[in-house]
Amino acid sequence: MKDRIKSGAVAYSYLRFSRPEQATGDSVRRQRARLDDWLSRNPHAKLDEALTYQDKGTSGFTGKHRENPDRNALALFLQHVENGRVAKGSYLVVESLDRLSREHVQPALSLVLNLLEAGVRIVQLSPAEMEYDRKSDAMHLMMALIELSRGHSESAIKSEWCGEAWRAKKRQAASDRRPITSVVPCWLERADAPDKGNGGR
Repeated sequence: MKDRIKSGAVAYSYLRFSRPEQATGDSVRRQRARLDDWLSRNPHAKLDEALTYQDKGTSGFTGKHRENPDRNALALFLQHVENGRVAKGSYLVVESLDRLSREHVQPALSLVLNLLEAGVRIVQLSPAEMEYDRKSDAMHLMMALIELSRGHSESAIKSEWCGEAWRAKKRQAASDRRPITSVVPCWLERADAPDKGNGGR
């Protein structure tokens, strides 16, 4: 890949993880380490440090991260591609394609193809290092399709598990006639809450 990168090519990094608690885990370190390794092996590509695109604690399953550029980094990147702030021939480096999207395969693939058509080259670092551009052949695009489909399937299964767990909690709460959580609106008071006495009334 290094031989195909022209001197002075600009690279942008996009980092995303789904759950806020991952901020203290290994996700950021791993994604950054893989980016640094790619940059060290491709010295002709210069990372734009002025623009950092990071969606922390943001799901890629619903596609909301592609909306509202004031809030979401991927939406901002797409805006910068559209207005020319990100020039044609630039590289977008991601740990894996499912960092870009874990949506259903059709909108996810459309996202990738639209970026390629706009002249952005996408570099996937894992599970296999791949570069996609406007000239990518059917085999390369089929591999992208498989990766996007895998990411969506994993998220769909997790979503179903979480949904079923929540439904089970609700059924148990109804059976026991007990609230699921101690958090209630400020204008309500739980009947089983400890007596606070009259001092605060």
